[in-house]
Amino acid sequence: MPRTYCFSRHWRRSGSISVTTAGRAALGALVVGVAVAAAPMVSGASPHRVTVVPAKVPAGTTLRVGDQLGVLESPLAAAGQNKAYPYAVSYSNFVGGPPMLQAFQAGAIDVGWVADTPLIYAQAAHQGVVAVAAYATRNASYQLVTAAGSSITSWKGLKGKKVAYQQGTSLEAVLLQGLHSAGLSLNDITSVNLPSTQLVAALEGGSVDAAVSSPILDQPYLDAHPSARAIPGPNNITDKVSFLIADQSTLSNPAKVAALGDYITRLVHSYAWVNSHSTQWAQQLYVAQYKLPLSTAQHLLAQSGPVSFLSLPGPLSGPQQNLANLYSAAGEIPAKVAVGGEFSSLFNQTVKTAHGGVHTS
Repeated sequence: MPRTYCFSRHWRRSGSISVTTAGRAALGALVVGVAVAAAPMVSGASPHRVTVVPAKVPAGTTLRVGDQLGVLESPLAAAGQNKAYPYAVSYSNFVGGPPMLQAFQAGAIDVGWVADTPLIYAQAAHQGVVAVAAYATRNASYQLVTAAGSSITSWKGLKGKKVAYQQGTSLEAVLLQGLHSAGLSLNDITSVNLPSTQLVAALEGGSVDAAVSSPILDQPYLDAHPSARAIPGPNNITDKVSFLIADQSTLSNPAKVAALGDYITRLVHSYAWVNSHSTQWAQQLYVAQYKLPLSTAQHLLAQSGPVSFLSLPGPLSGPQQNLANLYSAAGEIPAKVAVGGEFSSLFNQTVKTAHGGVHTS
């Protein structure tokens, strides 16, 4: 049975919902203490780093995968790519990137799924976690959702308001970019830090004026509250991209690298199936798992568009650097970072080869 982890971050602003003392201590270890752990894996950083993906996975290998709301496991199952693994796969489920980064620090997982922000936080903490594969939808889906009856009609309307989002995740990235586009900053709002799965409840309860969320979670709220508004977020590539990330210990282990190469291949094939079976995918994920009407599910899929895999760093360096600069300017990370160390090109050929062997039937 997959385990589920949830952790709320409290970094610096008094308006945020605070975590426990133990939680703050754990975050201190992540942001400060990790500096004494493995350095970021950049080219030449480790003489033991695997440089070629082995073709065969040794018997007895286990790949420990960190997932979020089934983002990895669901497409693999829907496409039938979760069968006959030549290794064992063990899943742990997380709510947001911060607890997943802690799991990497504890040596509890080998690979995980995140969006743009956790990579920046990991690099700022010198955690030695890098992206090993990336894929993106055609359009971003994150949005600003207002409370019912709110007068907020744009990002500029957030000045002086209470805004809920999960810090250390892509939701914070959307907020930073949306505020920046309106000439505002985090200092202009009261931040309320909540797990992504609790944002709608905060809107329902009236404790916040708005929340940055995803339609897959907030659409039922919008349907039930016609006076609530959905304000589109930025459509930058950083708001559309998903990453598989791994740490240096995984990438220095030939057996783990071989298993990860196979896993990435299966994921490429899975999303090729998703792109060509949108109705079936809508039924299996949006309808069965999130209980959305099929018509709404199909609309959301059409809105986000098909999934494409990217080479690393490919088109991501510039936009990811711009985002990192926003985090630094906001005081959300302790110092500026150069994002070049966030990407590993080890599996670029694996992705390219997988594309050539895609079967969509």
